[in-house]
Amino acid sequence: MTLAAAYAHCEAVARAWNRDRWLGALFAPAALRPHLHALIAFESEMAGLRAHVRDARMGEIRLVWWREALAGGREEEARGNPVAAAMRDTLVTVRPPPHLIENAVAARQFDLYDDPFPGLTDLEAYLGETRSGLLQIAAVALSAGREDGAAEASGLAGVALGLVELLRGLWQPRPLVFAPADLLERHGANAEDFCAQRAVPALADLIALARRRLGEAEAARTKLPRALAPAYTGLATAPLWLDAIARGLSDPHPPEVAAWRRQWALWRWSRRA
Repeated sequence: MTLAAAYAHCEAVARAWNRDRWLGALFAPAALRPHLHALIAFESEMAGLRAHVRDARMGEIRLVWWREALAGGREEEARGNPVAAAMRDTLVTVRPPPHLIENAVAARQFDLYDDPFPGLTDLEAYLGETRSGLLQIAAVALSAGREDGAAEASGLAGVALGLVELLRGLWQPRPLVFAPADLLERHGANAEDFCAQRAVPALADLIALARRRLGEAEAARTKLPRALAPAYTGLATAPLWLDAIARGLSDPHPPEVAAWRRQWALWRWSRRA
């Protein structure tokens, strides 16, 4: 597989998995869009790992493969995987701090088990490693290899967008038990209630946290150079998703937001950004 074909595959994955962020990548210079597509496709691979392995041990093996492949090992195997090939090229070209991608892989170990986080700080730390680091790599790609102080905005945006993703995932066949144990205990709920959207007060607390982090992320993003804005376009449509989730608690049907509303929100956000 050629590198061009690998990036084309990543764009197709990005468009199918997260159309909002795929549209947001259109605001980046054409030469840099493939790197954003690779990052979105890689996140899709990591997010889908739990659903595609038979048991936790198989998932652990798969994470080892990704860690080694992105570190430069398993060269022939990595060339045969379009997402791995595009990500390796992105990492070599952009040269972000190595710990960002290492943490993004290692922290996904949590996804393989059904143990809740002890507290909210643990949940936010997990989201910072699995989501925020990838946003920071996108910001580095858009700033010609410089970090440009994007760590704060990336950290807050990763937590906010990660919460939106996890909340939307509660309607999947095998949702992730991500509600902190202390939050469930405070509301007298258990993991089964939470995954079935019956723990409404606990869910409301997490929705409120996501809204708070969205506001903080937007404030931090406005301090960054305009060229970095395409890394954070997920912030444009996240409020719409949170509104839909809040309205749909205890509804068996997954929350939906009309495509035209999301595109309109993205266009308005881009005008401000």
